[in-house]
Amino acid sequence: MPIQNSVSLDPAVGLGPDPEEEMTERQAIKLRELASAADEPFDGSLTRRQAERRIAHLEEYLK
Repeated sequence: MPIQNSVSLDPAVGLGPDPEEEMTERQAIKLRELASAADEPFDGSLTRRQAERRIAHLEEYLK
């Protein structure tokens, strides 16, 4: 019988934050600052992953 790596069987390994979790306070502050600098609306209802993507987008836009 082959030995199985228990880490590779754990579906939560390396997935990052739960897609339904609210964004963190730190993300909200950063997103508010970036949205203001880009003259874009701030959306406080984003999830952690959505906020992470929006922050990355705005940072790239403002370069």
